[in-house]
Amino acid sequence: MLYKTINLSAIERNYQKLLDNSKKLVFPVVKSNAYGCGLKEVVHTLIAKFDIPLFCVSSLNEARTFLRLKTGCDVLVFETPREKLVDHPNIVYSLNSIKEIKTITHLKNKRVHIQYDLGHSRSNICTKEKLDEALSLCLKNDIQVDGLYGHLRINSDQVAISEMERLFPQYELKYKHLCSSETYLLDIGNAVRVGSNLYGDGLDAEFEQAIELYTYASRIIRAHKGETFGYYPGFTATESCLLAELPIGYAVGFVRNYSGSMLYCNNHLYPVVGAVSMNSLLVKIDRYVPKKAKFYLTSKDYPLTYFAQNNSLYNTEMLLLFHPEHIMYKND
Repeated sequence: MLYKTINLSAIERNYQKLLDNSKKLVFPVVKSNAYGCGLKEVVHTLIAKFDIPLFCVSSLNEARTFLRLKTGCDVLVFETPREKLVDHPNIVYSLNSIKEIKTITHLKNKRVHIQYDLGHSRSNICTKEKLDEALSLCLKNDIQVDGLYGHLRINSDQVAISEMERLFPQYELKYKHLCSSETYLLDIGNAVRVGSNLYGDGLDAEFEQAIELYTYASRIIRAHKGETFGYYPGFTATESCLLAELPIGYAVGFVRNYSGSMLYCNNHLYPVVGAVSMNSLLVKIDRYVPKKAKFYLTSKDYPLTYFAQNNSLYNTEMLLLFHPEHIMYKND
């Protein structure tokens, strides 16, 4: 059984740090159920303390879920919807193509941010001429353009940065922002959208990790030399040793490739040995592990970077990869 603890106070502190360090408006990205931290809980935590100008999601379906929270806050939909648009005063659409203007004109609430493409190929508005055409057509069709933004592929893309430094001052718009968490310190525009940094993905040491993933041993096994355990290729004890059987496996996202990973327990690291099954795995331990000890995949003391690097994962994947049966929230 896999447990996940989410520290909402850490997310709150991370948002405050983003405000303080960027000196800009900060748009929280709450896509994918707030990076697995719980859309409802994260949104309510943030709006209880901060005046959030805009939340961001990927899809229209996520925007519908956000609207059911009845916060009265605006939400920007990044992706171009493939279904019928929702006509709502708090929904703002990303305009990623001049052709999309036709799909917006029939709405009563016509609000957009124009995405200027910076190499992702997420928008076909990639020149100043196309941007001016889009703005002109929006004006003609009574579409309110609230913002202009671009998404950097990497923080060091100086060509893209220079492009936005040139464009932003030429337009009088409410919001001019860059997408991608690592751009929050760039002195460009008046806003920034921030995703994984908000939840502490470990890519920037400034921010606190908000999640812990752990389980408990279902039993401790005294293995004798020569004994074999688990599916082929199983674990064969080369000497007498202790094994902790943990009630997690690939059913909750701990796939067989993660055999050999190190789990953190009682201030020590212990290896996963043998084949991972659907609902269990084995960890080789020593006699100092208490019977009711927690075995962490990640925690404040065992940052997710370690598990990610050990298994060739991107840090942000660790926020979403596992499917715990028990989720708990805390405020410290």
